[in-house]
Amino acid sequence: MIDRLQTIHYAVSLGHHRSLVFWMGTDALMETSFRLTGSQLDSYRDFAGDGIMRLSVGLEDSEDLIADLSRVI
Repeated sequence: MIDRLQTIHYAVSLGHHRSLVFWMGTDALMETSFRLTGSQLDSYRDFAGDGIMRLSVGLEDSEDLIADLSRVI
């Protein structure tokens, strides 16, 4: 899905004037950021599935961003 975005760019480093998106896989998050186990991990997986995307909104026109996301979701 991310590769079909036209206005929003994929990036590891956030904090840019352009809108950026970064994919964070659930397994990687559990190893590096969160330490959920048991029912907490099950609840998180029910919510996030395989992972989540972090969107950092830049200075583009809001209608362009909405159109870009609507096209790929």
